[in-house]
Amino acid sequence: MNLLKIRYFPTLISSLFFSKLGDYAYEVIFVFIVLEVTNNDYLYAGVVYFFRFIPFIFFGPIGGWLADNGYIKKSLIYSEIIRLIISIIIYISYINEAINISLLISSSFLTTVGRSIFQPSFQTFIPQIIENKKLSKANSITQIIEEVSSILGPLLCSLIILVSDKGMVLIFNSLTYFISIIILLGLNEDKDKKNKNKNKKIYIFSVYKETFLNIGNMFRTEYSLFVAIIGSSLCILFTGSVIRFVIPAVSIYMNGDEVFTSYIFSLMATGTIIGGIIYNKTITKSTPNKLMFYWFIYGVIMLIMSLLSMKFILMLSLILGIFGAFVDITLITTIQTLSKKENIGRNFGTFSTLANTAEALSGITSGVIATIGITFSFTIMSSLIALIGLYGITLTSNKKNTN
Repeated sequence: MNLLKIRYFPTLISSLFFSKLGDYAYEVIFVFIVLEVTNNDYLYAGVVYFFRFIPFIFFGPIGGWLADNGYIKKSLIYSEIIRLIISIIIYISYINEAINISLLISSSFLTTVGRSIFQPSFQTFIPQIIENKKLSKANSITQIIEEVSSILGPLLCSLIILVSDKGMVLIFNSLTYFISIIILLGLNEDKDKKNKNKNKKIYIFSVYKETFLNIGNMFRTEYSLFVAIIGSSLCILFTGSVIRFVIPAVSIYMNGDEVFTSYIFSLMATGTIIGGIIYNKTITKSTPNKLMFYWFIYGVIMLIMSLLSMKFILMLSLILGIFGAFVDITLITTIQTLSKKENIGRNFGTFSTLANTAEALSGITSGVIATIGITFSFTIMSSLIALIGLYGITLTSNKKNTN
């Protein structure tokens, strides 16, 4: 745990803990409020969630540019301020019974803007304070912190609702963002980069143009990194809907219930924490080849889950969580280590855009396949994840052999 003695790293992960604690509590309460306001109209609820993904397409590249051009601290703080203000507005509207579908769509959009700016800056700052050989361990710690927050956030949300109401959850959410902002004020980024880009202005069209050019350049000069980012985005296209929709639907379809489904997700989260600890202790180097191998294993585990009875799904959920952590940590570390220093933020912005676009499309994809049958959908989408991982292994192995 010597990493905790590195300047600014404890500050960074403390901010992450409180920010994610608020995020995960907000996720739960936001669903309840959306369903309450729409009178359980799933079409309107779907529209609200559709607008959650739109900002990633447009603001992911902007978040990457800000991270690469010396605006890390400002980006982190401003993204938290945006989410703090939105949480307060929703709270005031909710207690005054003035909340409506338009406000929910607007707040959903702006909250995601904050997230799309936060993530590239956070991931870009880590390599500035930690040497490459320790990045895997650092990312393992951040993964564990995030998963602990993912468990505590919904739990605290439930406890607050039990003793109070939804409005108090929004107050709690606002408080976590405020604490995160206070913590982030103690950060100092790379002064040389900050001074070098002090008067550099952002031109939106140029940012998007640079992003597309960067993808093409990555294909030509950093092919393994290109495979890692594109391959992971394609895997996420199927993973997103399997985790959020298909597994819960299959659980209920196979005579499970909501409680059983919650056990599945609790075990996945527990597995992710265990996976982060194992990764931290055993794996020192992350490569695109390893990343695609972990995606392959992840898909195979899902495929096995789709073919077995419910009693085996709980045990496999824990294992799935472990390899989910391996995927997440390897992906982040691979982008950090293989990206040119001046392109780390841009590459994270590019991945954020592609991955979240894929996640937005995943619901439509699963819906189309599920028209044939929900268990069939589970099997097909799991198989596709495994096949993409296997093809990625082949591509990165061939590249490795030619070098």
